[in-house]
Amino acid sequence: MLKPQIDTPKTLGATLVLLDVIERKEVIKKEDGSFDKTDNILGYNYEVVCLERKFEKIIVKTEEKRPLFDPDEEIPGDTLVAFENLTITPWVKDGWIQLSFKASRCIIDEEQE
Repeated sequence: MLKPQIDTPKTLGATLVLLDVIERKEVIKKEDGSFDKTDNILGYNYEVVCLERKFEKIIVKTEEKRPLFDPDEEIPGDTLVAFENLTITPWVKDGWIQLSFKASRCIIDEEQE
């Protein structure tokens, strides 16, 4: 199967501003078919704004064990970030192409400051 290649800088732009850090906990399926979250943290989701893309908001999923900022910590305004090993994967929902974003970790973007 062919896997499309997406040019990450052209898709997102170069300037990403961090809005929020959210814990991503393990989810288990119960016998009745419903789901429960456990206390096991699988990684973190980073909500960012792409400034060069009309302030489009995206969420980047990581599997890092320690976040850039704790979820209950105040994030300094205009914190510019970058992602190591960022991949963008297209998928289809209800006939529309969607994008999912994964990275190994989030870092402060020193080049933008």
